[in-house]
Amino acid sequence: MRLVRSSIALLLVWSAAACSGPAPDNTDEKPLCAGTPAFTCTTLRVPLNHQQPDGSTLDLAVAAADNVDAPRGVLLMLTGGPGQPGVPLLQRIRSYLDPAVLREYRLVMFNQRGTGSAGIDCRELQLAVGGSDFLTPPADAVQACATKLGSSRDYYGTPDTVEDIELLRQSLGQDQITLNGTSYGSFTAAQYGLKYPDHVRSLVLDSVVPHKGFDPFGADLMAATRSTLTTACRRDPACTADPVADLAWLVQHGELDGVPLNGTSMIESLSILSLNSVNPSLEGIPKVLHDARNGDTAALKELFQQASSRGIAFEELSAGLHLATLCSDLRFPWGTSATAPEKRAAALETAVRGLDPAQLYPYDVPTARNQLVVEGCLRWPAARASAYPAAQELLPRTLILHGSNDLFCPTSWATWERDHARQARLVVVPGSGHGVQGNPSDLTGRKEVRAFLVS
Repeated sequence: MRLVRSSIALLLVWSAAACSGPAPDNTDEKPLCAGTPAFTCTTLRVPLNHQQPDGSTLDLAVAAADNVDAPRGVLLMLTGGPGQPGVPLLQRIRSYLDPAVLREYRLVMFNQRGTGSAGIDCRELQLAVGGSDFLTPPADAVQACATKLGSSRDYYGTPDTVEDIELLRQSLGQDQITLNGTSYGSFTAAQYGLKYPDHVRSLVLDSVVPHKGFDPFGADLMAATRSTLTTACRRDPACTADPVADLAWLVQHGELDGVPLNGTSMIESLSILSLNSVNPSLEGIPKVLHDARNGDTAALKELFQQASSRGIAFEELSAGLHLATLCSDLRFPWGTSATAPEKRAAALETAVRGLDPAQLYPYDVPTARNQLVVEGCLRWPAARASAYPAAQELLPRTLILHGSNDLFCPTSWATWERDHARQARLVVVPGSGHGVQGNPSDLTGRKEVRAFLVS
């Protein structure tokens, strides 16, 4: 996520070093952009602080298809996280878009501020949590990252990215654009739609993060685990025990290599399984949990090793950007990121005492209390809080896609988003997980997008 703007005007300038491969021997040929023919890589220059256009700037890598006269204009694909760049994923995303969509639209992707090789690199935090949404971040790693960012940490909220998108729209010469966002990208797309509805042709929101009311304790995520594990057991003849009860026991009593298990590690690994490229049906997981409860933890240990966000490099998903954005965007028991750190702990503990363990089951209160967004943002220094548009109903025509087995984003979020949009259609794909359009075994999402954008 990097933005760059000059003090005089918006520039979309050639930047082969930013997002293209090595130049071919034939100098008459244009170098490939992100390894993809028929795309041009550029850099967008915009302010770090949109209220001070003459101040410091950021550079955002942009990849745009060469069909500049596409009949339906620009389709801007927005990636997730927050912390995931866009340009390096161009080939993957292009591969699952229908050919008709690619003909009718000019596909554009960009690295949102703070992402990619030129993004935020907080080494200690990255090593500790990688790309996780859940793992508890060490206090010293949080402090080191905030210190590294300094006062710039005020400018990594989603509203800052929304203004980046607006500058990108202007630089592309489009009166309206279509936005297609997955996971956190759906939140960004919706926020742009709320702020600039007249500049939106249509929205596709995949694996929705609701544009308002996100619960930092994640009780709705924990309820989704109950439902998905129960369904997995029903479909597995070998499942003779209650996997939800087994998971609850492990959270309370389990050990791995002599170290107590905790809910944040469990919810981390099970959520990763819900990616469509991994195991959204949770096939075999009830047995893994039951075996671990009975002392055979080999398969559970392997699950933790394979289904983990640890080890992800900052270029793939920046932990520093992830935390900076979430702390700015979200609302907590203590208020916003602008609340003085010394005033946060008392409000948090009051809220924790009010949590209903039954709503968190099979996880527990420590799981809710210790996960990344709560523990990390509790320790994040005071920073500017994200300000959102007064209007909170989405006006553009909207397609919402959601997988019934998504453990990152529960189906209740998609339902809420549909109910807060004027022209929205919700499609829940049974058995699908996180990232419906990219599901390699169920093409429902791709077909729905084609029908919505082209028909």
